[in-house]
Amino acid sequence: MSLLPGSIAAVIATGVATLLFPSFVAGDHRRHGELRAGAAVLRFAALLYAIALACYVLPPGGTACFPPQLRPLAGLTSSVGVEQFACNIALFVPLGALLRRAPPVAALAGAGLSVFVELTQLTGLWFRFPCPVRVFDVDDVLANTTGAALGGLFAPLLARVPTGSGGRADEPRPVTAGRRLLGMCCDGLLLWWLGAVCVHLTGFALRWNGIPASPALQAAAAWLAPALFLLVVTLRTNGTPGQRLVLLRARAPDGPSAVLRWALGTGGLALLQAGCELVRGAPSAVLGLSWCAAHAIGVIWDRDRRGISGRLAGLELTDVRGPATARTK
Repeated sequence: MSLLPGSIAAVIATGVATLLFPSFVAGDHRRHGELRAGAAVLRFAALLYAIALACYVLPPGGTACFPPQLRPLAGLTSSVGVEQFACNIALFVPLGALLRRAPPVAALAGAGLSVFVELTQLTGLWFRFPCPVRVFDVDDVLANTTGAALGGLFAPLLARVPTGSGGRADEPRPVTAGRRLLGMCCDGLLLWWLGAVCVHLTGFALRWNGIPASPALQAAAAWLAPALFLLVVTLRTNGTPGQRLVLLRARAPDGPSAVLRWALGTGGLALLQAGCELVRGAPSAVLGLSWCAAHAIGVIWDRDRRGISGRLAGLELTDVRGPATARTK
């Protein structure tokens, strides 16, 4: 079995998980009061498995047409057939485990999914191709069903994965380093997302109007525009978007202090990256990572978890579910 489809699936799953991460963080905090690390790992595993399964079984195997193989266990007469049968069993073991159901239920689910996959191959991706460009093999259905049933045996192990503290979602939680770092990661992702959107929209608008644009200026603007947007959101909501996603409230003594906090945080990072775009040869990645690492270390070492920007700007961090004037520790 080739490792290339699995590698492609890992890259795609990581990209999709990165895009969905802030929404997952927000949803978990509002439903359960915190990010459940075990649940996050299991959901990523399910996403990776679904994409890997599609990468392995759906792309065309070539330009030739393949007749169906309808004789059960006919492929087990050769070492290659046995190896393929074993690989198909292994491919569906994670499905049965992730379902966390009894082996008979997992086997039924594996059989249903396998039949759907094989029919997709038999019909040429549901008649997108004039003939089957992958082999419909009844042995694959048998192997996949067996693999799912075996995976069901491991379901009790996944059920033991811790998914949270179990407290009420509306109970105030301490302002921990992990919670602060999680909010900072969400702020960084939002800054990157909005920057990518700004680059494409700016380029489209300039091309539409026939205006030549400097790639460096366009990239610099892509950092500054979302940073200014995040500043407006921060001033209006008593906290950065990432802080609000993890249910934190940031109270600044006054407006200038909030702006200072922005300039030392996401605003400063955006200005640094924009400057690197304008200066050819500037190590933007190294400087950006160093900036983020310094702030992460500041949060870890700060007893109140305010970090470098929060301490210098005089911010007070509290849980939105608790009193606005009492900082949790």
